[in-house]
Amino acid sequence: MPKKRSNLWANVEEIILQHYDELKNRRIRGSYYIVREYLTQRLKEGRITEQEYNHYLSAQGYATYRDDLWPSIEKQYGLERPEAKPIGIIYDRGDERPISEFERVYYRARGFIFVEKADEAEDLRELSHHGWAIVAGQSFSTRLMRQLFKLDGRPVLALHDCDTAGEWIYRVFDVGSRRTNHLQLWLEDVIDLGLHEDDASLLALPSQPEAGKFRKSRNERVELSALSVLKVRWGIENPVLAYTIAKMRKLGIRVTPTPEEARNLLKDIVEERIKEAFEELSDKLWELFTVPSIAASKFADELSYLNFEVVDVKVPPMADISLDFDEQIKKLKEILEKEFEKIKPELIEKAQKAIDEAELLDEDEYERRIVSRLSDSRILSILGGG
Repeated sequence: MPKKRSNLWANVEEIILQHYDELKNRRIRGSYYIVREYLTQRLKEGRITEQEYNHYLSAQGYATYRDDLWPSIEKQYGLERPEAKPIGIIYDRGDERPISEFERVYYRARGFIFVEKADEAEDLRELSHHGWAIVAGQSFSTRLMRQLFKLDGRPVLALHDCDTAGEWIYRVFDVGSRRTNHLQLWLEDVIDLGLHEDDASLLALPSQPEAGKFRKSRNERVELSALSVLKVRWGIENPVLAYTIAKMRKLGIRVTPTPEEARNLLKDIVEERIKEAFEELSDKLWELFTVPSIAASKFADELSYLNFEVVDVKVPPMADISLDFDEQIKKLKEILEKEFEKIKPELIEKAQKAIDEAELLDEDEYERRIVSRLSDSRILSILGGG
């Protein structure tokens, strides 16, 4: 017989089941804060006690939520637990890439936002469509980044938790680390976009006790994940993105970094549009991968087989079969290239027409549209970014 849950964890489980669609796309820490906000409502309604609520807020409460409750819910209901461990990633033009591709992304970005955790980096994915490379490099050395940024005029922003460890992430970029001090890798223009006490206070974000080794400098810490409560409180779809834009506005930073030549921007966008036009062809080319298995089945049907019962068979490999398709592949490539040449005039005409009709936006108009679409007026007003 399964062990009966305490009142606290029965309430938490009920919240998870009711709001799973809201939680499943968050990482474990962000989901914890969303559940906390719903639990605060239940405290006001008298459905849980203050002692139970305080236990949920404790380190032991988080450990139970992460390590005990979620595995049980996975087993009982088949609901997948939010991802627990952030990884090093980069968002570049909407695509998620491993942190190992940083150098590749570096040369085509117009600005960089370094984020402490992967959850919040994913929240800023939309900004990667507007010239920024969003980097979550937890457990990844920043030495390479600082070496590249040292002689670079492009903007570098640092988004971090409101705690001592988070502030160190910014300082590593701003003043360098002791270990690499002799290399003089500190940056003069890095901008602190991080969550600070006044931001957290103005937005009434929930706090946690600061890690014991940092208690001399502060007692409380507020994680970026705590912004998740604004989704429950105000219905903001992406609070981290809305906060980041408000903070950028407050600091006088454009939502899009340094302007670029219209020619370069248009070329990139038109190239993407041409690739989209070829998507149907790509789908049809994938059908070629089924040809070998279909052929193998047909060939096997034409063979003669022994007709009596056995429990197993061992057929020797046919590794000496000569399968040289280089010439056929070469011909297919030539056929495709010829077909592309046939459609080239029509495609060039349509692409040129699209370029001629393209709407070119200056910085002020672009800023107005993006801020209007991605920000939230309440956060802008509260933080003074309006």
